[in-house]
Amino acid sequence: MLKKFIIPIIIKLFRVFIPINKKKILYYSFPDVSDNSFAFFVYLINNHPSFENVWLVDSYDSKEDFKALISNYTTRTNFVIIKKKTFKGIKEFISSKYILHTHGLFNEVTLSCKQTNINLWHGMPLKKIGHLDDNKRIPKSDFLIATSELFADIMAKAFKTNKKSVLVSGLPRNDFLFELKHSFKDLLVSDNSQFKNTILWMPTYRKSVIGDIRNDGETRKIKDFLEDNSLSYLNSYLQTINTVCFIKLHPMDFMKVEDFNSYSNIYFINDEMIRKKGVTMYSLLNSVDLLLTDFSSIYVDFLLLDKPIGFIFSDFEEYLNSRGFVFQSPLDYMPGEIITDIKELKSFMDELFIQKNDNFILRRNEIKKKFHNVNSDFSAKLFTQIFDNAQKYS
Repeated sequence: MLKKFIIPIIIKLFRVFIPINKKKILYYSFPDVSDNSFAFFVYLINNHPSFENVWLVDSYDSKEDFKALISNYTTRTNFVIIKKKTFKGIKEFISSKYILHTHGLFNEVTLSCKQTNINLWHGMPLKKIGHLDDNKRIPKSDFLIATSELFADIMAKAFKTNKKSVLVSGLPRNDFLFELKHSFKDLLVSDNSQFKNTILWMPTYRKSVIGDIRNDGETRKIKDFLEDNSLSYLNSYLQTINTVCFIKLHPMDFMKVEDFNSYSNIYFINDEMIRKKGVTMYSLLNSVDLLLTDFSSIYVDFLLLDKPIGFIFSDFEEYLNSRGFVFQSPLDYMPGEIITDIKELKSFMDELFIQKNDNFILRRNEIKKKFHNVNSDFSAKLFTQIFDNAQKYS
């Protein structure tokens, strides 16, 4: 693998000799082959097969897994998978007309003026991102995307770009929300017949060990929810209501699936476990009856399904004073029960699953209208906005 400081030199040299292919699109995401980049790739390869498609990945050893995943979403094979920091990867990067990514790709390099950098990002933010988070290493994007005018304003500020460059297309990954083909429990639990309800719990990281290394909020307080005594208490309750809970850890989190004990009704999962089943997480979200999270952008997407959401955290002030939020009053934009300990979580689930009371239907609808100006066909709308003139890629 090439060293980081060598890459800009190689790119400058290669640009002299390598022409840009106007029909070539390069994709990058974290984790590899996922998120908005993958969803847009699936749409493009199925509906506009004349393009050449190139995936740059960090984990090239998982190439066959990526191919198996892709084969479940398309029968077309006009794509290649290449390791990111290699001579071949750099050559593809330089020769691609369009660069689509969810995270920075060769941030230390400025793209050619003949290339188009499309920053698909990885969710509409509640917590501060980009320049709002005092991050100075933000590459210039020709286009960004948003789900609404509200978030278009935020994305323009976060990336210090003209709002006209922010396309209100919705997020491509949300196309998968409405294609219910699999469920979490069918794919990840061998004997699941006793489970009536499915819960997905997605805490965002407080301490990261990969990517953007940082500490936000209070690590100890989120761990209190995930200690064995709390989880045993929760597991016993879940048994009484025949419910399974999947806890998906953030890919950057210092906590790992292996750190936790096994439980009958609680399963710790990660992105790799889902990918090895040949699907993306967003293809499974519609099988969830309740989403639990904290400050993760997942709930913004989940609003499109009009299902209950609970917000679990006890470190609001700590998170506000460390990472911070894009809204002055973030709690006003969280349409669900605020849960600060494991017993409050039990009471919330009692209300929802036993008494059958969903108390936040109207509030979710109000926030959904603010967060989403687009409700379907997200990739198609994005394609139309980017490739609005056939001469651009002829």
